[in-house]
Amino acid sequence: MLIADPEDRNAGRLPSRKGPFAPIFRTVLICIALCAGIASYIYGDRIIGYAEKVVAAKPDPALLAVYKQYDIDPLPNVVAGRNPMSTYLDMLRREPCDWNALYQFGTELQAQGYRHEAAIVLVAFSNKCTPSNVALQSAASILLNLSEFDQALKVANDLITMTPGVPDYHFLRAQIRQRAKKYRDAIGDYYSVIGLTENVANLNSLTYEGISDSYRALGDYCAAITPLESWISINPDRNDTPVVRGIIKNYAAQGKCTSTYATGSDRFPTQGKNVIVAKVSINGVSGNFIVDTGAGFVSVTKAFASRANLQVDSANDILLQTANGVSQGTRTSAALVKIGRVEANDVATVVFNDDMALGGAIDGLLGRSFLSRFDVTFGAHEWRIETKE
Repeated sequence: MLIADPEDRNAGRLPSRKGPFAPIFRTVLICIALCAGIASYIYGDRIIGYAEKVVAAKPDPALLAVYKQYDIDPLPNVVAGRNPMSTYLDMLRREPCDWNALYQFGTELQAQGYRHEAAIVLVAFSNKCTPSNVALQSAASILLNLSEFDQALKVANDLITMTPGVPDYHFLRAQIRQRAKKYRDAIGDYYSVIGLTENVANLNSLTYEGISDSYRALGDYCAAITPLESWISINPDRNDTPVVRGIIKNYAAQGKCTSTYATGSDRFPTQGKNVIVAKVSINGVSGNFIVDTGAGFVSVTKAFASRANLQVDSANDILLQTANGVSQGTRTSAALVKIGRVEANDVATVVFNDDMALGGAIDGLLGRSFLSRFDVTFGAHEWRIETKE
């Protein structure tokens, strides 16, 4: 008979055989279980989808036509068979070009982590069902966020071909080109955004920042200043901040452009008219220009550009909103723009392809790409233009 020993601290139980590493082993097991649970939660559908491929699980035959219609590989059954995905797929099986079902299908694909596939189905809808700028814009945005720049650019080109006069589409393509380091092309699209916007006061800073950052990336620091000055001139109370001024000062120092960027001061009569016409000289050639603070750039007719020896390259074509509707122009640079005793070098300029865009008696517009370099004030009898302090 066994007799309990009162001094036995195990109270009659066998001694524990757990070693000193037992707590560590237990902790490791818990961590493995937690990691497996998290992985299953996040990647469960992918894991099951891979398993389906390994065991050659076939997709639902009824949905194969939908996948073919929208140019994507079949989804794993575990994804395709779960609501609301299964509902949208069934709707498209019955009505292949149902826009509402397609849009919801694309949204759910993104939610499930199939963002590339979402872009592909949106493009396929526009190509195979109904041309849709909404579908193409959404697809290009998705591809941009995925850094698939070549494909995003192709979609954006199709979008602008379909609807050329919408500033937002040119802004999207400008962002794609800038992210793809195609800076000169990006600048052209940003110019189109400004040219197509009827009231530039409605633009946010991103367009002007995009132009400035693109010029900076090209090493042209003096050109990078002008869009920032233009942004300030739109609403000085809001936009003239120490941060923007600091950037301008930094660019001016790096480009050594302070001495030629903008010089002189002068005043001119307004003649009591709302429309101010002034004699402006570009590259030594004088013409009649409307002083237009609402115009994004110095703009000239094709005939005047020829007289002023402005270089015109069709590779730099942009779109502009004019009194006659959307018109094509070409961006260039004027070596010297002068009015009275005021002048500036290397001024961004746009050449109108339509010589009648401004009427027969006007050679151009004196816009913000020149005026923003100065302090400009308008009074009842005169207007002044002075070098910034």
